[in-house]
Amino acid sequence: MHRHSTKRGDKRQRVNRIALVARVQLAYEQFTDAVARLREGAPHGRRAVALARHRLRLLNRAMAMMALSGNASAA
Repeated sequence: MHRHSTKRGDKRQRVNRIALVARVQLAYEQFTDAVARLREGAPHGRRAVALARHRLRLLNRAMAMMALSGNASAA
């Protein structure tokens, strides 16, 4: 029974890793969109870029911590 729950835990970790990668990709797209809007002269463009950059940095940091914790080695 313990082996079964470990497999389920491994699968959950893998799904969480995939979800985090998807969130990082989305954050990058949002950042590039915000930069493009800033270049077009959109109001509040600098604020949008700053928020998008902050979110991307946080998610990148989370991905790095996940990799360092050893969870990424099972992928």
